[in-house]
Amino acid sequence: MKTKEKKTKKELSVVQQLRQVRDKINDEIKDLSPKELMEYIKKQKTLRPTSVWQ
Repeated sequence: MKTKEKKTKKELSVVQQLRQVRDKINDEIKDLSPKELMEYIKKQKTLRPTSVWQ
């Protein structure tokens, strides 16, 4: 049972990290116009390889 408790604590940490990232991005884009938002999205790093998705 101890391993399950550790896993739950780790998952909570990941959720907290994701929320922090989401909040940071939200703060960065909240006042952008649609055109500025598109430029922001294009400049950000992606997890997908651009050569495959273009």
